[in-house]
Amino acid sequence: MSRPRRLPALTTALLLLVSCAGVDGGDRLAGAPTSSPSPTTTAPPPTTADDLPRVLIAGDSVLAEAAGPLAYAIEATGGAHAAFILGPDLPRDAADESIWQAAIDRHQPDLVVVSVGHWEYLEVLGDFAEGDLLEPGSYPREVLDPFVDLVTEDGDRLLWVGPLVIDDAEEAEFVTGLQADFEALAERRDEVDFVDADNWIAPDGFTATLPGPDGTPVPVRRADGIHLCPEGQILLAEGLLGVIADDLDLTPSPTWANEWRAEQEPEPGGCAPGYQGD
Repeated sequence: MSRPRRLPALTTALLLLVSCAGVDGGDRLAGAPTSSPSPTTTAPPPTTADDLPRVLIAGDSVLAEAAGPLAYAIEATGGAHAAFILGPDLPRDAADESIWQAAIDRHQPDLVVVSVGHWEYLEVLGDFAEGDLLEPGSYPREVLDPFVDLVTEDGDRLLWVGPLVIDDAEEAEFVTGLQADFEALAERRDEVDFVDADNWIAPDGFTATLPGPDGTPVPVRRADGIHLCPEGQILLAEGLLGVIADDLDLTPSPTWANEWRAEQEPEPGGCAPGYQGD
């Protein structure tokens, strides 16, 4: 049976450069799904004139949406640098691992922030379809632990962000099972911390709106029931910024959110119905 998992280009070790700073975009792990073709380019390693800690934000399209304001907020502290790479699922083979390793080598992070959900769910379904990872405990042993070993080999820390609850009940139930594995991973690996993104976006379960800065309800989830509206992006970024600031001893700017908002092109109705990534 063919598996509904990896786009063919995932076997090529190329990075697609969008933005080094991660404010308007970020590197794309080769083969990461995209709504429109992007040119393949190469880029030199990032250079900085200081020894400030580096944060690499790596994950799926949901984290990609929050990565813009999060990277902006981290840079606004003046105490760290941030970049984003789109990596919608975890590596399964040597080719995938080499792509992730290239990203780690390029950015040389002190802290890696990771979140996967929808595409990792499809990967696991593909694993099952091929008869892989059927034995209890095989997913943590064969996928999660090797990934942590890869990311933390040089002493980097890993902040694992749990996938947001989504509107599709069947998929949400499956992804909740994955989250349990992610939480257990953090409990047994000292170099991994776990945070639940639902604390900031869905504290009482999936919702399309939450109170905005002035208390008026604002849309936080797009019509697809998965992705984040601009205000939802800010909420997730604010939550993660607090965790990262504590870890790296940063002082967030009190005005970063309004400054980031002012730099964005308005979306129709305040929130376009679908994912707005490249």
